[in-house]
Amino acid sequence: MQTQYVYRGSWVTLFRPLTLSGTISPILVATALSAMTGEHELHLGLFIGMLVAAICVQIATNIFNDYFDFANGQDQDKWTIQKSTEDKHGPLFKQLPFVAYGFLIIAALIGIWLAIESSFLVLILGAVSIIFGYLYSGGPKPLNSIGFGEVVAAVFLGLMVTHLTFVVQTNTLNGSVILISIIFALLISTMILTNNIRDIQKDRAFRATLATILGKQRAIHVLILLLVATYGWTFGLMIVGILPWRTSIVLLALPFAWQLIHSFRKQGIREDEIRSMKRAALHHWTFGLLFACSLWIPLLF
Repeated sequence: MQTQYVYRGSWVTLFRPLTLSGTISPILVATALSAMTGEHELHLGLFIGMLVAAICVQIATNIFNDYFDFANGQDQDKWTIQKSTEDKHGPLFKQLPFVAYGFLIIAALIGIWLAIESSFLVLILGAVSIIFGYLYSGGPKPLNSIGFGEVVAAVFLGLMVTHLTFVVQTNTLNGSVILISIIFALLISTMILTNNIRDIQKDRAFRATLATILGKQRAIHVLILLLVATYGWTFGLMIVGILPWRTSIVLLALPFAWQLIHSFRKQGIREDEIRSMKRAALHHWTFGLLFACSLWIPLLF
């Protein structure tokens, strides 16, 4: 009988819900920005479709990441051998690609509908996003194994998803939205880099992430720079009038940014580094939702 490997967690664990702010926050903000123009009616169906499609792509990417990590010899402790057919501890390793492809098919079908209802530019950009969602951890040279993880995330979970959402609602491109999308590009990069700094020891034998290339201390300095740039760019856009001053409510997320930096202090403990990814995700959620609320509340009330 062929050896079957079983994931020690659940499907929900594989979906990594804590990271889904990477798609949810920019879509909320971009949809609000489209409504703020006052030139286009907000389409709730298109908003929901864009949200579901983007989440499906991100979940598929997360599943592929775990699948290829184990296939390439990493994270062996996350898996166990299935001792019998009655052993239902968690998802089977062989099931992961089928489920991931299923999510991508759902995203593609929704993308076709979004393109028909809005612009065929959505179909092209959506297809590119799906391809890079796979190439992030799959293929002969996974992008996250040659130091491009942060760049891919910045482009597709920052620039692309923000502006694509705006195009879905308005059928137009907008320079201000591109500038605003840089906030989410910086923000998601902090999450990916945090993960890579935390895993720097185990990654060295398997792949070259930005953290392994730079070394731990330099990577931490880059992380701090990205966090400072996130807040600096946001306030810069407020100063020039692209964002309203009420967006300064994002400052309430600063304690979470400090906790994230504190995770990698020189006299810190390994447990803090392990918790750093949750802190990075919590910072993304808090910053993103505060940002979205600052735009949505005046529209709703």
